[in-house]
Amino acid sequence: MFMKSNFVLLALSMLLITSEQVLGREQWLERGGRAVSLYPRRFGQEHPAVIDKLSSACPGQICGVLAGKAITPLLAAQPECSQQDMADAIIDASKQFDAATAAVMVAAAIEYRQAEKNTPPDFTTNPPKNRNSVFCQTAPKNPELNGLVQAQDPANDPTLFFDPATKATVIKGSQANTSPFAGAAAAEPAASSTSVTATATATDAGAVLIATSTDAAETECPTAVTVTVTGTVTATPTDAVTVSVGDATTTAAATTSAAAAPATTDTTVGSADFGSCTVPEIEFGVGFDNRKETSFQPTDKTSYNHGSAQNIAIITQFICDTLTNSCKANQDAKTLCASAAAAAVAAPAKTGAQADAFNNAFGIVTDFTAVAAIDDQGRPVVSSAAASATPAVTSAATIVATQASTSTAAAATTAAASTSTSSSSSSIGNFGKCTVPQIKFGVGFDNRKETSFEPVDQVSYNHGSAQNIGIITQFICDTLTNTCGADQTAKTTCATATAAAAAQASGTGAQADAFNKAFGIITQFSSVAQVDNQGNIVAGSTSTAASTSASSASTNSNTAVTVPASTTATATAGNLQTFTGALGNVAAPAVTALGNGQFQVAGNSAFNSQQSAITRSCDVQNNQCANAANASGNKNGLTVSACNAQQATCLAAAN
Repeated sequence: MFMKSNFVLLALSMLLITSEQVLGREQWLERGGRAVSLYPRRFGQEHPAVIDKLSSACPGQICGVLAGKAITPLLAAQPECSQQDMADAIIDASKQFDAATAAVMVAAAIEYRQAEKNTPPDFTTNPPKNRNSVFCQTAPKNPELNGLVQAQDPANDPTLFFDPATKATVIKGSQANTSPFAGAAAAEPAASSTSVTATATATDAGAVLIATSTDAAETECPTAVTVTVTGTVTATPTDAVTVSVGDATTTAAATTSAAAAPATTDTTVGSADFGSCTVPEIEFGVGFDNRKETSFQPTDKTSYNHGSAQNIAIITQFICDTLTNSCKANQDAKTLCASAAAAAVAAPAKTGAQADAFNNAFGIVTDFTAVAAIDDQGRPVVSSAAASATPAVTSAATIVATQASTSTAAAATTAAASTSTSSSSSSIGNFGKCTVPQIKFGVGFDNRKETSFEPVDQVSYNHGSAQNIGIITQFICDTLTNTCGADQTAKTTCATATAAAAAQASGTGAQADAFNKAFGIITQFSSVAQVDNQGNIVAGSTSTAASTSASSASTNSNTAVTVPASTTATATAGNLQTFTGALGNVAAPAVTALGNGQFQVAGNSAFNSQQSAITRSCDVQNNQCANAANASGNKNGLTVSACNAQQATCLAAAN
């Protein structure tokens, strides 16, 4: 008998036979509302090889932290300038290390800046189209990054860009950031197939790219830019040039001669036709792009839209490139620009004389030579033209060799020496148009934490600081031949001075003293304490070896430790921290007066109160002492408790 229950089973069976199979929903990992597998990604672009290079580029945790931070800016949603900002941060961090380490870090920053950035495809099209990343429109902080942009996937649609600000697709030419520095976007229609290739030439300030146009069939997307970094248009040419320099004590005005029209609106000079642009002119002064230091920039930002630079070659290269790329100037104009650029390079580096030489080639007479060169701390550069009406010379009799604001000591010269730049009558030789060479030693050069060497006269011997004095001495001796026009006796003296410096303890002020002595200049940099790149005084250097008047036992409940009883003797000349206790060879950081009512703790902060600064010095010493105690297992009298007892003595002296 067919029962009702059997009918139900039969109905269910028929339903299963005639229905499609039902499966459970498969779960996909999602991001941004789309499955992760739908985001194609070029292998290795989110973690390019340069990340690992950066991680091992410097000692300690600094580069490891930088490498970790460097991944995020390469992600699609990050702002257009985040990658460049990260590259700037890497270069900024490199300045605290020795020259070799810094060079590796700068190279990593340059490679990182040109790494490909991830971008998601445009899923509104079928099939989805790969998009490019938009370009940063802001000039980098460091000149080594001038003209550098990120690479693009060759498989991307060259006309499509992903804008992280709007999370949308933008067409090439519709926004300035679809071209590097807005260079091509303003000149080309959106449908243009023109692209650029570039070759790089090295300069002291970094790569400067020179580009020529090619057909799109040869290359779909540029991997380099046509120009160096440009700034923003701030002003149209005026009929006068006035430059204000520094504070009231160094202010000078540079005005053009009545014989020539400054900031000319003319477009020709003789047979030289500058096309749609004005006759080039460069100005020199403080305050360009909010800089503290003097720098160069084009006077006419409409024709030559570029930000300021301390290296005039960056500006002259850009102007001469612009004559070809934008102005449509004739060959005579381009030849004249090349001659002007060469004349600027021949003048003393980083001085207004370079701007005058460039302008003079175009018949524009300016007097930027009268403008004092200012460093990035707002201080007049020694021997800059405006600082003295006489030729730039360095007086060894009056030089006070001081470390920078974070210096651990000050060393004063103890004997007079000739200030003449032409010493043909002496045994040291004739140095031509340069001053008698001299090297100084201290902390804070180029914002370093560690002690380093650099030439005293940056006009004659324009070189940054270095921990290895051999780098500086080699540069000075080469400059005597390449630039100064020195005689053979001067070159021989320089070789003798170099050998004398090399014979002293490496990395100490005694090397600078030995070099200077060969030229008859007596200095006392040997009294300056050697400091490492963490701001710590090197064990056994001058300040830690300073004698104390007596010692007595200072005992606490846990351990007995000998602490110097006298804390009144100055450890190093100029050091306001008089406490000389140094458990575990860890000395209290030096405290120096900045001269503006503030007091600097070496490798640390500046304070408005001397007592506060000395207190911080005691605290820093205690932390480093405790670290040393823990590392040694708190044995042999070097314990955290002993460090605390030492701190109490140090603070008592501060109070």
